[in-house]
Amino acid sequence: MFHLIGIGYKIGHISVEQVEVIKNCKLVFLEYYTSFYENKVEELSEYLGVEIELADRSVVESQIEEKMLVPAQKDDVALLVMGDPLIATTHTDLLLRAREMELETSVLSNVSVANFITHTGLQFYKFGKITSIPFFSEKFMPRTPYLVFLDNFKMGAHSLFLLDLNPSNDVAYKGKSRFLRAHEALEFLLTIPKMMKENEELEEKDCQVLDSETHAVLCSRLGFSDEKIVYGTFEELMDLDKKEEFPEPLCLIVPGDLHEMEEKYLDLFRI
Repeated sequence: MFHLIGIGYKIGHISVEQVEVIKNCKLVFLEYYTSFYENKVEELSEYLGVEIELADRSVVESQIEEKMLVPAQKDDVALLVMGDPLIATTHTDLLLRAREMELETSVLSNVSVANFITHTGLQFYKFGKITSIPFFSEKFMPRTPYLVFLDNFKMGAHSLFLLDLNPSNDVAYKGKSRFLRAHEALEFLLTIPKMMKENEELEEKDCQVLDSETHAVLCSRLGFSDEKIVYGTFEELMDLDKKEEFPEPLCLIVPGDLHEMEEKYLDLFRI
């Protein structure tokens, strides 16, 4: 049997049910290249009482059948994923491949960033479509993040942006890996509409929605023990991040229409 198990962002997020399932597995793999975990792999292994094999990108993308699915035809095999396995990273393709091999599968969910964005005081049901801000360059300036924001803005919905991590550095300890800084992401959001205006890709009114005085919420390590939430203008957040360098993983929220209670709660985090 093949088990796809979300382990949240720290050992404390793992449920009793998950521990029992993992302990009964002959092979346990940990996908450790798409996000960050609060505890070291050794601590996780000791807590679970099992030996954990790290699965880097090459294993998950090209050796999954050989290393996990074929053994799962005879024994219980688990793939542990940080956050939630079907939200933080999509593994539906993996489950489909397992079922094509007529394997019995199970999915044990866990918390993801979606569970923690309400720590900001913003109401969950008022969030629009979620998008990410990728690493960008002069040759790669995708418009999608701004277009998603624009759709949300027109509905009065809050916009959540997940900031990119560098998955190509496949090492067990990701603390020193490259990640997109908050001030870079904010600068990107201000740059894209200007580019689109110059290229006549959008109407002028749709390119003037954001500026340096727009308010946003910067969230550092949501769900971790040392999470930090800061609320201020784009300019204030950019200046602050350049001085403090907020640690990863990071996300940004540009609020839509605010209820009075949301405004009150956000003031707790104001710069």
